[in-house]
Amino acid sequence: MHLNTLDYILITSTILEFNPLFQAVKSVKAKSVKDLSVFTFLSIVIIGTLWLVYGITIKSLPLIIGNAIKLFTSLAVVIIYLKYRNKK
Repeated sequence: MHLNTLDYILITSTILEFNPLFQAVKSVKAKSVKDLSVFTFLSIVIIGTLWLVYGITIKSLPLIIGNAIKLFTSLAVVIIYLKYRNKK
């Protein structure tokens, strides 16, 4: 598989896909998700899943990598939300 300049830019930009992990760490440390909007992360999970399927379908490594990371990090936040939503 040959990667072009745009592919490298896309792969590099996947670093931003790790941003939800900062929210996850904050929520775990505080053991609270009271300021968290889970619907935002649920929508990111849905959108990331659709883009991941599309990336797999067209065999685009940058789309697969970027959206797999997005899916993993956002899903982690949703799981943390479910774990801490009833904690006071």
